[in-house]
Amino acid sequence: MDIVTELLKAWGPPGIITVILWIMLKKSEAREEKKDMRIQMLENMVIESYDERIEAANSISDAIHSNTIALSALTNEIRAARHV
Repeated sequence: MDIVTELLKAWGPPGIITVILWIMLKKSEAREEKKDMRIQMLENMVIESYDERIEAANSISDAIHSNTIALSALTNEIRAARHV
């Protein structure tokens, strides 16, 4: 409380109000920084999840394509065996 009294003597009520507003602003900036960090972390998680899903979809696509080729080859072998 001595600091407030000294500030009141030195700067008057506007000085104390200015200091209080400055402290509130600093706390608000710290909260905003934490929010920004949290948002960035969530964005990174979404991007990673999206990349993983794309990779999984590509793997499934490759597997389907390989199965299609194998099935086509098997069908051709069966047809060839019937005609012999």
